[in-house]
Amino acid sequence: MIGRVFFVEVRRSAALWFGIGLALATVSLTADPERWDGAWMATVLAHHSALGLLWPLALAAGAWQGRRDHVAGVSESVAATPRPGLVRVAPQAVVVVGCLAGGYVGGLLDGLGRALLAATYHPPGWYWPLFTGTLSVAAAGLLGLGLGRLLPSRLTAPLLAVGSLAIMLVAAITQPDGVVMLLGFSYLDDGGVFHAIDGRAVAGKAVWFAAVAATGWALYAATTGRARLLAVLPSVVGLVVALMVFPSPGAVTRQDPQAVALVCADGSPRVCVTRLHEPALPQIVEPARRALATLGRLPNAPTEVVEEAIPHGAFVEQRRDTVHLRVSLQGDGTVTTGRESLEAQILDGAGTLACGAALDDVEGWEPIQAARAAAGLWLQGRDAGPDEFWDPVQGMVTDALASLRALPEQEQLARVAALREAALDCRPDLYEVLTGT
Repeated sequence: MIGRVFFVEVRRSAALWFGIGLALATVSLTADPERWDGAWMATVLAHHSALGLLWPLALAAGAWQGRRDHVAGVSESVAATPRPGLVRVAPQAVVVVGCLAGGYVGGLLDGLGRALLAATYHPPGWYWPLFTGTLSVAAAGLLGLGLGRLLPSRLTAPLLAVGSLAIMLVAAITQPDGVVMLLGFSYLDDGGVFHAIDGRAVAGKAVWFAAVAATGWALYAATTGRARLLAVLPSVVGLVVALMVFPSPGAVTRQDPQAVALVCADGSPRVCVTRLHEPALPQIVEPARRALATLGRLPNAPTEVVEEAIPHGAFVEQRRDTVHLRVSLQGDGTVTTGRESLEAQILDGAGTLACGAALDDVEGWEPIQAARAAAGLWLQGRDAGPDEFWDPVQGMVTDALASLRALPEQEQLARVAALREAALDCRPDLYEVLTGT
């Protein structure tokens, strides 16, 4: 009997089509051919961040469905039935919530399927962003139902969609690091592929969206002004509890120690990557060992290559016996390099990480990049590099190589070794060190 009631409700409402539309929108918003499929947590967080547009759509869908009784002219007849209000509206509420939440979850199945095939590491707690996202979509649908019944105008749904989106945009601009962002439907502060979500953020968002869902259900069932006022109470209580539970905005994510644990190739020299990037290790071993053999010409040469789990632009204290490598993968799982090959990338800067200037300091980076590239090309025995740099960096690389080649061989070696030492200390004067100017 219950199953038949829900079947009839699905058939006579647009909830199923809303769910299908939400699933298609989710897939289109989260599809990224450049993101490596094995980045399991990154896939889930990209799916969650799509709520910035999906949540207003779910809210509008609920509001459009909530005005159904008014359009049919049966609002008073339905309200006069002897069943309790919360029970009376349950079939439609459950169907709308189920279709919207199902569409949101269904939009992730493709990404999870590809990640399951590509990844060797599945981070613990990956499902919590999916849980909070699903709960937020359910809350949007229920709140939309309540507001749609309260304000049964054709304009209610589009105005709610635009209004909710505008509120979050204003919050993101005025309070980008404020706790108010944690109350939003899409914010979980993606700290990078090596990060996991703090449990307090998950708990706080779960409480908040459960409270919003309760308010939406109560508002949808309310038939008197007093009941509508009381319907706001769950959201108020949920807001207070959530604010007490939330961590500071800067602590929403934390590094996952299991994701950054090192996995090393057999044999020597030692070549290691993070557990997250273990599938790429076979691509890295041989180029890394060839680069180490080339760097062996330098005094105090490094003896191992180890991946550093740090975001681009972050500072890391470099060890002299180690080449610290940043690894990023393309969508098909191949290693992305900033040079012609991975070996050339490792030799760039004589086996050091690029640092010494602020990320937005273009002029400051030009001589640093030119000196690093010239040192790498010299180690490869080349007198000129590929035309891959913009002006004036390309000319600076050519001049630095010419200046270096004009010196006696031992002096050339000494200059490149000096550049390596300076680069390990993140000094900005690498060009002067290499060329002696």
